[in-house]
Order: sequence, then C-alpha cells, then structure tokens
Amino acid sequence: MPPFNKVLVANRGEIAVRVMKAIKEMGMKAVAVYSEADKYALHVKYADEAYYIGPAPALQSYLNIQAIIDAAEKAHADAVHPGYGFLSENADFAEAVLKAGITWIGPSVEAMRSIKSKLDGKRIAKMAGVPISPGSDGPLESLDEALKLAEKIGYPIMVKAAFGGGGTGITRVDNPEQLQEVWERNKRLAYQAFGKADLYIEKAAVNPRHIEFQLIGDRHGNYVVAWERECTIQRRNQKLIEEAPSPALKMEDRERMFEPIIKFGQIIKYHTLGTFETVFSDVTRDFYFLELNKRLQVEHPVTELIFRIDLVKLQINLAADGYLPFTQEELNKRYRGHAIEYRINAEDPINDFTGSSGYVTYYKEPSGPGVRVDSGITAGSYVPPYYDSLVSKLIVYGENREYAIQAGIRALNDYKIGGIKTVIELYKWISRDEDFLKGKFTTAYISEKREQFVKYLKAKEDMKAALAASIYERGYMKKATISTQQQQNTTRRTSGWKTYGISAQSSYRVMW
Repeated sequence: MPPFNKVLVANRGEIAVRVMKAIKEMGMKAVAVYSEADKYALHVKYADEAYYIGPAPALQSYLNIQAIIDAAEKAHADAVHPGYGFLSENADFAEAVLKAGITWIGPSVEAMRSIKSKLDGKRIAKMAGVPISPGSDGPLESLDEALKLAEKIGYPIMVKAAFGGGGTGITRVDNPEQLQEVWERNKRLAYQAFGKADLYIEKAAVNPRHIEFQLIGDRHGNYVVAWERECTIQRRNQKLIEEAPSPALKMEDRERMFEPIIKFGQIIKYHTLGTFETVFSDVTRDFYFLELNKRLQVEHPVTELIFRIDLVKLQINLAADGYLPFTQEELNKRYRGHAIEYRINAEDPINDFTGSSGYVTYYKEPSGPGVRVDSGITAGSYVPPYYDSLVSKLIVYGENREYAIQAGIRALNDYKIGGIKTVIELYKWISRDEDFLKGKFTTAYISEKREQFVKYLKAKEDMKAALAASIYERGYMKKATISTQQQQNTTRRTSGWKTYGISAQSSYRVMW
C-alpha cells in the first residue's frame, strides 16, 4: 500500500520531474505547482495535477509559503516534498505544512532549527567529534574583529555568510588588504540573498577538495552513511561535476568519518536524508566540517547508482515512519562501480558562465548502457531567466572510474541541445583533460584551467561559424544554379543523391 495518496512537489525543473517519477512508481498521485514563467514547463505537464502559485519572480511564487500551502489544500495532498533549493531547508515552511495537517518529507522542524546557520552546524560538529576549521565561533561584529582573528589563525582564510548556501557570499582572502575590500561587499551579498548580513571567517584548507557524505537516518534510531561524493570541480563555489566514490579517498579515510557523522545525526535527532559537507586536504589527509544540507542533494543520483537504491523513494518511506532497509555493513556490501554526474547548466562558459535563457529549439538525450538523464526540459521548452540555470543532469555509470568517464564522453557527444548555450562542450574538454583523468584536482580546477578551456571552446565556436557560413554559401550557390537552369528551361533533372549532402548539412539538427 502506498505511504500517501497525493504528494505535492514544491519545486520546479528537473528535480520536480525526478521526484514525481518516484511518486508515481510508488502508486501515488503527483501534484505540481508553477509560476507564470513555468505554465508550460515539463514538470507541469508530467504531474497528475498542477496549481498556479504566482508571478515569475521566486519570491512571489516558489518562495511564497501561503500560496503553496493553499495549493496543497486545494489538491487534498497529504504530503509535501520540497526538492532542493527554494523552501527545502526553511523551518517556517515545514512548520506551516505540518500545521495544515500535511506530512513534511524532510527533517523535523526541531532538527532544522537546531542548525539554522552554518555556525550552529560547526558547534554541533565539534560536540560530535567532527574536525572543524579554526575560525570564529559566532558572527563577527566588525571588520576590526575579523582582521584581528585572521591575523591570529593566519591567511589564507574564507569569509562566509553565516546563513548562506549554494556558494553565495563565500570568498577566499589571502591578506588584510583583500579582507578590507570584500568585507562590506559580502555583507551586502549575504543580506540580499539570505536576509541576514552575518559573516564569519575560518582558516582555508591547503589544496582543498570538496567532499560530502550522505547521512541517512530513521525515526527509530537507525543511521547509515552512504559513503561520499566528490564535488570538487566547481565554478564560483557552485558544483559542476560530481562523482562517487571519490578518487582521492581510501576505505580507511571514509570509514573514520562514519562515527562522528552518525553522532551528529543522533545529537539533533535527524531522521531523513542529509548531506554532510566537508573540505578535504590532499596534503594533510584531514577533513574539515562545512555544513549539513538538510535536504535531498542535486547530486544524489551518483549515490543511487553505486548502491542500487532509490534515495527519493527511501526519503518518502522515512517520512511515513518507515525503517532503514539496511545496516551500514549491508550497505557497504551493495557498493559497485563508479558514477559521474554532469550538471547541464544553461550557461556560457566562454563568458564567465553567464546564464542563457530562451526556447529550446532542438533536444536529443543520450541513451545506452550506463547512461541516465534527469531533465526538466524538452524540445520547445522555455528556459526562463528567473531561476537557477540547471536544466538537466547527465549521470553515467561504469564498473570503474575509467569506464564511467568513457561512458560520459560518449553521452556528452550524443547530448544535443539547441537554442540556448550550455556547458556540454566544456565537459567534453574536461573529460579528456589529463588532471581530470588522473583524479588530480582541487576546488581551483576551473579557475586554473580557464585559459585552456576558453581557448578550446572559442576554437569550436569559430569552427561552427565557419561551417555555418560554408553551408549558407553552398546553399545560396545551389539555389542560384537551379534558378539559372530554370531560366534556361533546362529539362535535365538534377539528381537527388547529388544534392542530398548539401540539404542534410544545412539542417538545423546538424548545426547543433
């Protein structure tokens, strides 16, 4: 028997579609919400029911708590899944859902409020025995206080928004002059993005990698850690490529993190999926706590593939008071192979990853062994400028990392999206880069390689432009020839085989 009758997904795009697929497979009805900009979106079409919640800006729609609660009550939904982003980690939203008599698919309100900020997380991490970076114990009151503490712990440091997320408001600082430059700017960014300007600082790791661990708990006191995900390749502190397991870790590295992570979950009585984010140093082999993300993670599919589990279905069952279906030992035995996720963002990597909006004029997904696509678009979809640039995720699997990369190269070559700019060409370059192939990279990978990949991508753009001009010229000359023949009343018939190559090359499909 399904755990619920109807589940409203308080989100949009690829994650809404992904969650709805799990809902339908479990025998339940999926309810969508949508803004004015998303009225023809794929997640709206895929749902069993859909409800309008407001104008395009997120504050008036996907962040409008009352509008979403009203939609859930109209639909008679008995559960709400928040996806990721938007209101997924908002304790007030979770409380409003529960007050409406609807089940919240996520952590308890108490657990969410116990770690309202990253500083709360650091305090609990310290209690649990998780290593933390030297830094401030609370928000810093002034620049002078920050300068004194930075001198004490030593540069480089990281300046962070206490209530931040998604990489916003995070800046590496290498000297006092730079700290003075970024302090007020980061306060403004923090306030604009999160409504609070609180900043703190901590010691920056040497040659860092960004590695996160998948914590899973139930209401009956059972916990497991579904290993780690490597999330090091980023731009502007936001992830681009994720993989599991990490090529940098040995079994003893990950296992020494299991106990403190589980203790963290026990302290706050965490009973759903959570992502324990850390910085790992290749030099010292040390982990340092960053934060606990209290939701389903964007990169959850790589964990699903190496353990052959459905994390969304598991999350829904846990919300219905279910038990974890495996122990840590049983989960470890399920591990097989290697998985990589490429975030397909509507961005132009040549122009500093500027967002790209517009209509998708052509769309063809890759397929075949070891290939999965979680998408929020199709041919004819409109990509609006109001939200995150992620439009789909390409996930590949192989019996080892080398085979997974090979599957990724094939799939990236087969993935065709027209009408908007994407990062697909960048991923093709990365997948052949020697440092990526060897698994030798830090969070500075994209910035350090920028000159190389921009040169490659510009050469590809120039080649496309030259090809387009050639096709146009050949097509124009062919039309002129035919016109001349018609004027001369030539009766000789032109062979279709001779002209097929030109007409095929001029097709918009080939151009993408």
